[in-house]
Amino acid sequence: MRLKYCKLPHGNFGDDLNVALWPALFPDLEARHPETWLYGVGTILGGTQPDGPKVVLGSGCGYRGTPRLGSEWQVYWVRGPGTAARCHLDPALGLGDAAVLWPPLQRERAPVTGRIGLVPHHKSYDSFDWDALARDAGLYPIDPRQSPQAVADAIASCERVLTESLHGAIFADTLGVPWRALVLARRFNDFKWQDWLDTLGLKLRTAEVHVELKRDVPAAKAVGNFLARWVGGPDERNHLRPIRPANASDIERVRQDLLNIAAETGSFVLSDPAVRAAQQARMREACARFAREHGLAFTQAD
Repeated sequence: MRLKYCKLPHGNFGDDLNVALWPALFPDLEARHPETWLYGVGTILGGTQPDGPKVVLGSGCGYRGTPRLGSEWQVYWVRGPGTAARCHLDPALGLGDAAVLWPPLQRERAPVTGRIGLVPHHKSYDSFDWDALARDAGLYPIDPRQSPQAVADAIASCERVLTESLHGAIFADTLGVPWRALVLARRFNDFKWQDWLDTLGLKLRTAEVHVELKRDVPAAKAVGNFLARWVGGPDERNHLRPIRPANASDIERVRQDLLNIAAETGSFVLSDPAVRAAQQARMREACARFAREHGLAFTQAD
C-alpha cells in the first residue's frame, strides 16, 4: 500500500510519524496492494484526492472543505466524532488519533525535574525564533520539524508541556505527560483539537499569547491584518493578527505570557489512563480486522 500523508519540505513530526508507525504495525504493508492508498495520521480528508481504492485508519478532517467518501473508500475509523459527522459516518467510528499506537509512546519515562516543554506548530516555528524565546521564558524548546522519535524523547523528558501542535498534545498524553493547549497564532484549529479530545472525554481549554510573533510582515499583509482586527469577530482570533514584525515590546509581552501560562500548574491536563487503554484496544481491534481483510501481518505492539 501507498501512504497518503502531508509531507512537508522541512518536516513535521506528526505527519512524518506515518512513515514510522504503519510499517511497525504492518511489516508487509509496502509489499501488498500497491494500488491502495492508506490514510493514517493527519488532517487529510477533504480536497482533491488521488485515484484508486483508499483505506482510512484514523485520519481527520478540518481543512480543504467537507470530505466526500464514495465507494472507493473503506473506513475503519477516523480521528473523532466531529470528523465522523462531517463525513456522514457512524459516530462510533470516531475512535481517536492513530498516533497513540506508535510503540515508542508506550514506555516508562524519567522526566528532568522542573522541565516544561514548548512545542510550537510547525508554521509558527518557521516564522519566529521560538527556541530563543522559550529559553528566555525558562522553557525547554522542542522543534516540531525533528523526527517523531526525537520529539517523543524530548516530550518524555518533560514534567509538563505547553503545545500549539496537536500531536505535541497527543504524544504528551500518551506518554503520561500533563499538557496544555497553547495558541501562538490565529491559525490554531479548534475543530481538529476538539475532534480528538472528544474521544477522551475532554474539552478544549486554550491559553493564548497577546500577539503572533513574526520576523517579517509584508506591508500589504500588515494593512490587511489591521483591518481584520476591526471587522473580524473575536471567535476568529483576529486580535492575534500581527500588524508589524515583532519588536522588543511584543517579544517581552509574549515572554511574560509564557511565564504566566507555564506557572498555572492546575491548568495542565491528562486523560484518564483507563480511557486511553480502552481507546487503544478498540484501535487495535480495527487494525486486526484491517489486516485480516487485506491479508497483512499485524504486530500488536503494546
